[in-house]
This record gives sequence, structure tokens and C-alpha cells, in this order.
Amino acid sequence: MSREYLAFVEGRFGMGFVPRLLSVIFGLISGFSVFYFLYFFGAYGIQQGLSYSGHTHLFRSISFGLLTFVYLTAFEGWIQPKLTLTRPLHFLLWYLSLVVVGSHLIFLLFNFFWNWQEWTLRSYGLIMKEFPLMMVLPVFFYLVLKRIAIPQTPTIPFLTFQSENGKDRLRLKLRYFLYANSSENYITIAYISDGQAKQHLIRKPLKALEQELSAYPEIVRTHRSYLVNRRNIQAVKQVKGKLFLEVHGTAVPVSKPYRQQFLED
Repeated sequence: MSREYLAFVEGRFGMGFVPRLLSVIFGLISGFSVFYFLYFFGAYGIQQGLSYSGHTHLFRSISFGLLTFVYLTAFEGWIQPKLTLTRPLHFLLWYLSLVVVGSHLIFLLFNFFWNWQEWTLRSYGLIMKEFPLMMVLPVFFYLVLKRIAIPQTPTIPFLTFQSENGKDRLRLKLRYFLYANSSENYITIAYISDGQAKQHLIRKPLKALEQELSAYPEIVRTHRSYLVNRRNIQAVKQVKGKLFLEVHGTAVPVSKPYRQQFLED
């Protein structure tokens, strides 16, 4: 999957779709790994016959894999985006906590199948050792895939829009910025807040703002009066020879000097 294709998918299905898609892939790979090691290699010392609860070896292996898939997809796809993880240490602690949580969930399910007869330090230690080992490759693969698929935002995680006199200021995460529209010496900043499109007015030439945001390749000029966040372009329309970008319900014009980059994408 190329970054361009993933950017198109996110533009088509909305912001946050690609990270959640990757979290589902992470859950699938991890769940399959757990199933594979249990069913074919007998991890956790899993018994081949029926458990005390009357479940077969195959059913139990599938159950452990399904549990791993569900909890990892939920935590990584829906809980992690709500947290503020900005440093490598934060991410390290997050993924270590995922493994610890998973180990305990597996231990509980393991005891369910054996009518709580394995509620011992020996069984607990076995799972605390083997589950993290089974998760090494899935976590490594997921982090590599995530790094390739999701471009890293340069420098600071927030965009800053500030008037020339410094009295008006707006800070946004890159993904929430839609476009900037200038009129004379004023710029209207369109952005998303609480799922709604909103606007903020600052006094500054658009050229100056363009230079300030030059470190962000996602933000491009489309017209002498517009800057647009490419990540939020939902459609490219050509009407009677004129080109427009659909950005969260707004038609942003594209003038001739900037048309080619959007016709080629």
C-alpha cells in the first residue's frame, strides 16, 4: 500500500480510517499468531483433548486467537487515539501495557476452560512468559507497517495560526486543518472541532502563512487565495472546465498554475 493510496482512502472514508484499518490488521496478525502457536506448537502447555469445560483443542485455540484480535483492535484502534502519546517512552509503555493486559486476559480465559483449576503461580508465570514472546513478531511487523503507511508529521505536532500583531492565535493538529482562504489582508482558517467545521479569522498575508507552513507537504496552494490540506480533500471535480476540490462540503477553486498536481493524483 503506497502512501498516496492510503491518503486517498483516508480522504474517501474520513480522518482516522487508515490508523483504525492498521489496528484491525494488527489484531488479525496477532490473533492468528496466538492461534497458530497454540494449535500447532502447544503453547501455554495446552492440552490436546477436551478441557474441563468440555471444549476441544481447536475451539480453545480459536478462542484465544479471537480474544487477542478483539482486545488489540479495540485498544489500539479506539483507545490509543484518545491518548496523548508524543514521546518514544510513551509508546514503549503503551505497547508494554497492551502485552500485560493481554497476558492477564489470556490467563483468565485459560482458567475458564479448566474450571479455575489452573489458578496457580506456575500457570500464571507460564502465560506471562509465553504470551509476550508470541507478540514480539506481530508488534514489530505492525510498528514497521504503521511507520511506512502513516507519514510522520515534521517538527511540532500542532499547526499555529497567528495574526501579525500576535493578538489572535489558533493551534490545530494537522489532521483538523481544512483550508485557509484569504481576502485582502485577512485569512479565514477553516478547521474541524468536535466533528463540526468551524472558522477563525486572523490578519496576515496568505504568502506569509504559506511560508510558515512550508515544512508540511500536505498543505499546498490551489489558488492565489487558498491553501488546502491535501489529507482532507474528499473529491476533485471539473465543472465547465473549472477545477474544484471538495473539502468537508466546501468547493475550493483550483487555478490553472496548480491544476496539474491534482489531475495527476
